[in-house]
Amino acid sequence: MGGINHQPCGKSLECSTRLSRAVSLAYAKFMQANVSLEDALIGELAKDPAEKSHAIWQRSCDDFRGAAGLMKSAVVAITSSIDDMEIRPFLHDAVLQALDMNRLKDGLVQVGAVNPADPVFDEVAAMLKDGGFERVFRAFKRRFIEHHAVAEKLVATYESGERYAKDGTLLLMIEQNALPFRLHFAQLMNPLTRTLQMFSYSSLISIEVHYRSTHCKPGTSLFKSDIVRT
Repeated sequence: MGGINHQPCGKSLECSTRLSRAVSLAYAKFMQANVSLEDALIGELAKDPAEKSHAIWQRSCDDFRGAAGLMKSAVVAITSSIDDMEIRPFLHDAVLQALDMNRLKDGLVQVGAVNPADPVFDEVAAMLKDGGFERVFRAFKRRFIEHHAVAEKLVATYESGERYAKDGTLLLMIEQNALPFRLHFAQLMNPLTRTLQMFSYSSLISIEVHYRSTHCKPGTSLFKSDIVRT
């Protein structure tokens, strides 16, 4: 099981694992695009030939396009998970409803897994109590549809800077906001980061529900393993 995939408590993990992989790939590609951009800017600062920096810029452009495509793929993966939930409902809704979210949050805060000042965990917990994991996954789908739309706009903005990449002035144009890249990047980066936080918290809660179900030894939780090592 990966670091952010949901545990559907006894059901096949295939949809859950494919979904977490799709979400992780989208974020990783987005970050790779930014690294490629920074490589191009470092080349300009090092006075590399403009042709070399432009070639790196083209790679970063491909990465931003790839990230946008992977965000669309995440929407498809979320849809598949929702469809799977409709066919095979979540098995331990009673455990979810009985779970003390405040106590769970306190435990996660104590081990540094949740920021106590951040309301995201409480928002996710409230959605789960009200509509279960299907409601949360539908929220993820809406958010990734929006992320994909914003990513497409970011790609268009970034591609418009090719003339600056060709003449070695990309860094200057970004710094002077002749290429409004930074704002458009933040419009994707910050909401996407929040979505990943929501996804991780929802995943942690699903794992805790799994640990408290009949599939694990009594007393198992995120904070206590059911495996005794000798």
